Amino acid sequence: MNIKKIALTAGLLFLVVFLIFVNIGLNISGPARYEAKKDEAVLTVVQRRFPSIHSLYRHSFQYVTYSAVYGEKAYLFDNEGELVMEKDYDDSMIEDIQALVAADYGIEDASVNIGYGYDNMVFAVEEGDLMVYYDYDTYEIVYYLRRNLI
Repeated sequence: MNIKKIALTAGLLFLVVFLIFVNIGLNISGPARYEAKKDEAVLTVVQRRFPSIHSLYRHSFQYVTYSAVYGEKAYLFDNEGELVMEKDYDDSMIEDIQALVAADYGIEDASVNIGYGYDNMVFAVEEGDLMVYYDYDTYEIVYYLRRNLI
């Protein structure tokens, strides 16, 4: 009788521990999988209208947006894959922003992406503890944040 109770208790304990680990695994990887699936769905919608676009940059600030550059155009899409903005683009624009970041913050060859800030496209620079967004048309700073100052 005692052995049956011990075996039952051990079995239930094993089941609880197993369920806890499964739950932890799902909560850690679940949101990332959902986000990746959403990104793929947006890319599929975008490719119906722009078959030449093969990848998108996901930017999250005020809204979640996706950007792509193809040829001499920069495109900005909402989180459903609908075109929000389309602007002329030249590779020298990235070089101009990198020069501004190097001059103002001492960061050479900063990674520059296109995103959405307030009411226009922005060049988003997120390097280390620096987050700065430059207006797409005027190169004026529209958002600045220095994280982990303490």
